[in-house]
Parts: sequence; C-alpha cells; structure tokens
Amino acid sequence: MDDHLVETYRSSTPNSRNLYERAAAVMPGGDTRSVTYHDPYPSFVESGSGCRLRTEDGETLLDFLNNYTQSVLGHAPPAVVEAVTERFERGNGFGAPTEEAVTLAERLVDRVPSIERVRFANSGTEATMNAIRGAMAHTGKETILKVDGGYHGTHDTVEVAVDAAGREHRGIPRDVENRVLTTPFNDSEALKEVFATAGDDLACFILEPLMGVAGGLPADESFLRTARDLTEDHGVPLVFDEVMTFRLAYGGAQERYGVTPDLTALGKFIGGGLPVGAFGGRADIMSAFHPAEGVADHSGTFNANPATMAGGIATLDALDEAAIAELNRLGERLRAGVGEVAADHDRPLQVTGDGSMFQLHLTDGTVTDWASSAAGTDAFEDLFLAMRNRGVFMAPRGMGNLSTPMAEGEIDTFLETLDAALDDLPEASS
Repeated sequence: MDDHLVETYRSSTPNSRNLYERAAAVMPGGDTRSVTYHDPYPSFVESGSGCRLRTEDGETLLDFLNNYTQSVLGHAPPAVVEAVTERFERGNGFGAPTEEAVTLAERLVDRVPSIERVRFANSGTEATMNAIRGAMAHTGKETILKVDGGYHGTHDTVEVAVDAAGREHRGIPRDVENRVLTTPFNDSEALKEVFATAGDDLACFILEPLMGVAGGLPADESFLRTARDLTEDHGVPLVFDEVMTFRLAYGGAQERYGVTPDLTALGKFIGGGLPVGAFGGRADIMSAFHPAEGVADHSGTFNANPATMAGGIATLDALDEAAIAELNRLGERLRAGVGEVAADHDRPLQVTGDGSMFQLHLTDGTVTDWASSAAGTDAFEDLFLAMRNRGVFMAPRGMGNLSTPMAEGEIDTFLETLDAALDDLPEASS
C-alpha cells in the first residue's frame, strides 16, 4: 500500500490503532470476521445512524458498505429499533415458537416466488448449508455443483473454489472436494457439458443470481434459463443464494430476472440487523425438515428468536416496492457516474453490479468472472484507503451498495470523492 495513504490513515485513527492492538492480543487478527480486516488495521466503529458511521476516532464516514448489504434501511432505523426493543422487553428466547416467526414466514412466502415453506436459521452460512442438506435429503445424492468463485458462506461444501488466487484453505476435509463440481459463471455451454456428464448424479446446483464476492457480476438471463432447464430435465434442485440479492426486487433477484429456483437461501437484512438466515422453497423438498415426519434434522438455540423476527417484519414492511425502485434508480445513477469519472482519469476503472449493488475494479481486462475480477484487487487497496481517508467507506475489495437513507446528495459525494481519490493514488497503482 502507498506509504502516504497509510500515514494519513494512521494519523487520523489512533484510537482504532490502540483498540486493534488490544484486540490482536486476544483474537487472531484482532477480529472474529476475516472480511472486516484490512491493512494497516481496521477502523473501529462507535455508532451508526442512517447512512453514516461514527468511528472511535470521532470521524464521520458515509457508509457505502452497509455491512455487506445487511443495512438496507441504514443504521438504527427507528421503526426497526422500536420493534426489536418492544419484543425484547417482553422476553426473547423461550424454547418455544412465537407469533413473530409465523408472521415473518408469511411475509417471505408472500414475497418470494420460489418459497412455499421456509425455516429460519442464524446466518447466510446456515441458510445455504441447510438448503443444500435439504436438496441432498430430497434426491438421495451427495454431489454438489456450484459456480467457480461462488461464495455461499463458510461451511465445508461451499468453500471449494472460492479463492481466485488459488490460496489453499486448510481445515476443510480434502474428501469434500471429491463431491463438489464447479462450472464457469455465465457459460451456458460449459454448464451443458457438466450436466451431460454428471447431471444425473447431482444433489443440487447452487449459485448467486449476482455474484457478490466474485466481482459484483449479474448472471446473464440465458445462463439462468439454461440452468433452470437443465436442472428440471435432470430432476436436480436449483438453489439460489439470495442472501445479498434479495434487495434487488420485492421478490428478490429471482423476480427481477424471471427465473424461479426450487430452493432459496436468505440472510442479511431479513432479521432487522440481528443475526439471521432463512431457507425455503418447494413444499415437497422442505418437508424433509418436518420434525415428526421428515428425514433431516434442523435445530438451533437462536433459530427464529423473537427479537430477530420482529426486526425482520419491520424491515420487510419498510422495504416495499417503491423503496426498492428508488434504491435501484440511485444505483443506476452511481454506476453511470463512475463511468464518467473513469473517462476523466488515465487509470483502468470499471464498475459492475445491478440495482443497488455495485463493485469497482481497477483492471484493464474485461471483468467477466471471479479470476478477472480478482485481477484488480491488490490495486484497489490503495483506492479503498484513499476514499476512506476522505470519508467514504466501502469494502476493501471494491464492493458497495446503497441504503434507503441515501439520496442524490450521497451519490454526488461518492462520485466527487472517487474523482479526488483517484488523484491521490500513486502511479504504481495505475
């Protein structure tokens, strides 16, 4: 990273540096979430309100990360805070179901085309893990197909082929790789070849309709339709990981792109800012989880805990069609503005995404998959820090997304900051 950018950051974040040093003494890497780490050390946040964060160093940051799409209503939205607080004051965690879980389940069944039955978990990782488990129980098969670079959480099965740099991830049994097949994203011909050779052996095909970690890349309509046709022909459940993409339309990316899977995994904002996951789909597949009649077990101390359910209800009620349409409009304007900024600078800069999601790339190559997206990651670290020093916060890898408290002024600020931050970069980063 550029020394001047690092020194500017260090000089404005002494409290974060001290907290990081304390954290590193008790937690490996100074945190319990790998994605929040960045050099020279991450900022520690004291509070958040609307679309702004306040750090432990007294800085105010315009938040274009939104906890990796979770804070779609921004931070501490009053209606959600009220719902969670009111529910928690009446007790939270009873070892018995509550009405809030029924209501949130009804909301999801009403909104998401693929969901006829749904169950709750505590993270997106748990959601995809159980969706895959349900598909395996339904088909009696164990081979999983996923997309190269597709990130679906941190359970063993989906950690195969996540890192474009080819980094070895130890701690995952090698035999897991023997039952996970991968296919290139947006390559319908390659997908047909996989199904021609292994289609009858697959338990499911899982993918994100818009690749998140792998570059902010939307799926081609033809690729999704090919996936739908092939899985139907072979009796293979199609699983959409909509943990991030549910924000793209009232019924999620499956509604936006017009392709309905058999199972859907959800997470992020559907818990109102509390830990949450959900998985649902066809009633015949989900029946595997019936406690008395099914063949797959699913439990968890905090599954459908009442405060989370209450927060999720309030969030879904606020995130209606009009709110999503406005977010997507602002997202289109931001991406168009990035193109205009890029044209004014002699540096490789591209933007991908859809709706209210976007990712910036500092690379000359065309960004089409996880490998070409990763080509600009190292260079982006300087741009991330340059924007962070100027008060705009996004992911160190270039990912960003919008929240409902944002308006035209926040988009203008982002574009102006990007323009200035590009001038801050050393020539070596171009």
